[in-house]
Amino acid sequence: MSARRKYFRAMLAGLLTTMGTCAAFSQTAAPVPARPAPVQTAPAQGSEQQPPRPRPEIFFPMAEQPEMEMHHHGQIQVVMPEFPRLGDSQRVVAGPIYELQDLEKMAAEHNPTLAQAQREIEATRGRKLQAGLYPNPTVGYKGDEIRGGSYGGGEEGLFIQQPIILGGKLALDRKVRGAEEKEREVEADAQRQRVENDVRRAYYRVLAAQERLALKRGILAISQSTVRIVGQLGRVGQADETEVLEAEAEEQRMEIAVGIAEQMLRREWTMLVSVVGVPSLPAGGVAGRIDADLPPLDQQQLLASLLAESPEIRSAQANVERSEAALRRAKHEPIPDLIVQGGLQQNLESLSVPQNRKVGWQGFAEVGVQLHLWDRNQGAIAAEGAGVEAAREEVRRVELELRNRFAMYGEDYGSSRLIADKYRVEILPRLERAYKLMIEQYGLMTASFIRVLILERMLYENETAYVDALEHTWTSSIALRGFLLDGSLGWAPAMSNGTAMDGAAAVPPIGTGNGRMGAPSELGMK
Repeated sequence: MSARRKYFRAMLAGLLTTMGTCAAFSQTAAPVPARPAPVQTAPAQGSEQQPPRPRPEIFFPMAEQPEMEMHHHGQIQVVMPEFPRLGDSQRVVAGPIYELQDLEKMAAEHNPTLAQAQREIEATRGRKLQAGLYPNPTVGYKGDEIRGGSYGGGEEGLFIQQPIILGGKLALDRKVRGAEEKEREVEADAQRQRVENDVRRAYYRVLAAQERLALKRGILAISQSTVRIVGQLGRVGQADETEVLEAEAEEQRMEIAVGIAEQMLRREWTMLVSVVGVPSLPAGGVAGRIDADLPPLDQQQLLASLLAESPEIRSAQANVERSEAALRRAKHEPIPDLIVQGGLQQNLESLSVPQNRKVGWQGFAEVGVQLHLWDRNQGAIAAEGAGVEAAREEVRRVELELRNRFAMYGEDYGSSRLIADKYRVEILPRLERAYKLMIEQYGLMTASFIRVLILERMLYENETAYVDALEHTWTSSIALRGFLLDGSLGWAPAMSNGTAMDGAAAVPPIGTGNGRMGAPSELGMK
């Protein structure tokens, strides 16, 4: 009997222990809503009044520690959506703001390569004038059988000698120089197009650098807010030290990114004023919107126009004309020129009859030609013939090279335009919608402020990628519409050599951006 009693006592103690543990877990794990007070009813007759039981003390973490809720509301102010704004990048620069038309006008007046191209045309015109001039005559003294003493005598006088160019060689020389003049004029047109293209590309690079700097500063502000919020979470035990250090490191990384963006803007500005030709131009920024009026291009039509009107092809064709004129000139070289000479001289020889009388004045004339018996200009003719063939092949080479570069720039434009359109139509609207919804959830206390910051940063980073795609779209479209000409100052960047943009590199994974910020769970938000 004693053993059975001990057994039942042990079972009862175990059951009570289990029930107590479950009650304690339910009270601490999930706040229990206050129930309504029970209705007081009169005790039944014949029943004994029961003494009131003491209510158990229930632990509510958020009620006992209201500072734990501050990452929902509390000390955090009401959050309003902060969207990236394109077209307002001028706020990040100090100084005057320049329009594209003003920069193009300054470049036309001050870029030294345009004046150099004009001087080359003038120099070629001078050589053309010189090539058509007739050779000057030669005037001199001539003496023969001059002797002194009692005999005296001899012949002395003046002569004039004039070469007479035959075979139309002077006209052919003018044609050669005329072809050179045409070639210089085409090169001057190409140089004007290069300057215009370089100014426009530099303008859009400065505009894109302004936009990137504004966006980087926005991301830095988000990183600073993240450091503040994670620090608050760390002080109440919802974020450990590693997460605080990670947020601080990310803030430092974004400070570096802002510094680099500022350096890039200064570099692009320096390149712009160099192309304009006014290095003393007061530092400032450029006006405009990089996302406005994206040019639609018909690449087939542009390719046909390029092959028909490209200054590089026209210059190569002018070189063919010059080579053909030089060949014709070389073939006429064996035609001999006349050398005509004449003059008057005094013959001092004495006549036998009558005595003491001199022969007196007498005239003379000579006409001669050079016979091309062995040297018939065979080597020069062969060389000029080879030059003509090389010039014709050069036209084909330039055409093929233009096709190759057009394919690169065309792919660059197509990829960049695809990326820009995808960001504008699909990606950014979705991120903006997600950002708005996250702010609404934060207002309803169903999302943390950290998640709001993560989405805001994601939006800014994808907006930066959108700006990159727009910059490539503009620069490649300028090249396609500007006959692929660049390098007006004799130096061209990598992109100007036809290096196409890697489309995959321009699309950072959605949600990762340029660096790791961490998912909500990685920042202590379960």
